[in-house]
Amino acid sequence: NDLVEYSPVTEKHLTDGMTVRELCSAAITMSDNTAANLLLTTIGGPKELTAFLHNMGDHVTRLDRWEPELNEAIPNDER
Repeated sequence: NDLVEYSPVTEKHLTDGMTVRELCSAAITMSDNTAANLLLTTIGGPKELTAFLHNMGDHVTRLDRWEPELNEAIPNDER
C-alpha cells in the first residue's frame, strides 16, 4: 500500500486509480502526500528529480526524501 498520511484526494481513489493530471492537481492544490510520492515514482524518485534539476543548471535545489518525511526541518540539513 502506497498510501501515506495526509492524502485527502488519493485515499478516495484506492480502487479506481488516478491519472497523472489528477495526481498533479491533488499534489498542488491539496498537498496530497501520496499523490506527490506517486508522481515522484513516475520520474524515478527524489534522486532522479535532483539529477534532472542539476542537468538543467540548478545546482542548489535538491530532493532527498519522500513524503511525509519531505516536510521535516532538521537543523543543518543540506536540503
